[in-house]
Amino acid sequence: MKRLLIWLLAAAAFLSLLGIKVWADDEPAQDPGYSDTPAAVSVADIEALNNRINALEKANQSNVKVDALIQFWYTQDSYASTIGSNDYANFKNQWSAFSFRRGEISLSSALGNDPKLSWKINLDPTQSSFNGLGITPGTNLSYAGVSGPGAAVGNINPFTLVKDLYLKVAYSPYATLILGQNKFAQELEGRWTSNDGDFNNYSNLAASFGNKRDIGVQLAGADIPLGPVAGQYVFSVIQGSGQSTADNNVDKDLAAQVGFTYDKNLYIGSSAYDGWEVNGPRWDFGLEGRWVYNGLKLQAEFIEGSVNTLDNSSANDSVWTPSSVPVIPAITHFAVPGGQINPTGYYVLANYRLGDWRLGARWDGYDFNQVGVSGGSNQELDTITFGLDWYQDKDALKETINWEDHLISGVEAWQVVTLQSQLYI
Repeated sequence: MKRLLIWLLAAAAFLSLLGIKVWADDEPAQDPGYSDTPAAVSVADIEALNNRINALEKANQSNVKVDALIQFWYTQDSYASTIGSNDYANFKNQWSAFSFRRGEISLSSALGNDPKLSWKINLDPTQSSFNGLGITPGTNLSYAGVSGPGAAVGNINPFTLVKDLYLKVAYSPYATLILGQNKFAQELEGRWTSNDGDFNNYSNLAASFGNKRDIGVQLAGADIPLGPVAGQYVFSVIQGSGQSTADNNVDKDLAAQVGFTYDKNLYIGSSAYDGWEVNGPRWDFGLEGRWVYNGLKLQAEFIEGSVNTLDNSSANDSVWTPSSVPVIPAITHFAVPGGQINPTGYYVLANYRLGDWRLGARWDGYDFNQVGVSGGSNQELDTITFGLDWYQDKDALKETINWEDHLISGVEAWQVVTLQSQLYI
């Protein structure tokens, strides 16, 4: 049944192509705001640095585009300071710590002189700072995730640094083929670009069902004219074992996303995933919507799915299960569900930008398991988030403070404050 929903979504997307001209002949237009003239001010100025990078690319007659994203964090977690653990990961004990959330370096280029054939590689050497602090604070970092002071070089898997690595064939904006590793078809917040996030942390829904990468092939189309609306679709066939991992040589997983935009302001869409793991099925289906008007943005999603906790892996290791909350306050009477579980999630958010400032709020709920197999059922984790952003240098610099209040089964459990300094050039 779930696989049928995937194919229905894909069929709807392809049928929309029958009445239009698919193969576009126009070459992409140059960005009118682009300048290859180095800024006359100090290199320390962010805007000048960006201009100088563009100028060097032009001077060297190179069509390689270089992008960088740095997100430096300070995290204060009341949950960890009172209980000795935290809600980010089992081994970090990161209740008061500095870390790099992201430190991405991206290279992309056309193949030869054909802009319709291109490649991209996105590396993040800072992932261990956020995801692998070690068993106790102060131990050596390891890309393997757990390490001690005597960590050997053999513990480091360099490919875990790779986020995106793919070839793109884009002879038409209505049918673009991507081969390699990247974010496959998934829910709205999870597939959004990291440098333009609404808050420092994803919602529980997006952390569970989205923000995931895998290796496979993908067909996508955008801005498809369909009368009063513009259509978009993504259809992915992936290995299903997660980012930077070997294929598990079982049935390939399917993912799809389709949406429609009216008047460039109102968007409505859906996403779906259908796959099979060693111990049981893995699927999800969701609805999503967004409305943007001037500086105001309203967005909401609802999603439900099924996964087996025994299949916890790089493909589904966030909050599909409560593993990201290793110590639950006894007052909540929370029982850890296990086996084939059926989580659901939703969120609603609103933010408003005025000049260089943006204020936002989000409420999201995540039910770990609607149907009890072993452990508890119908136990919800709610998170209330408030955020304030300050932008500078044409949004290349972004300073953010977020405050989160976490509740389990309606009982207040812990609070988190995150400060983020972001540079995107």
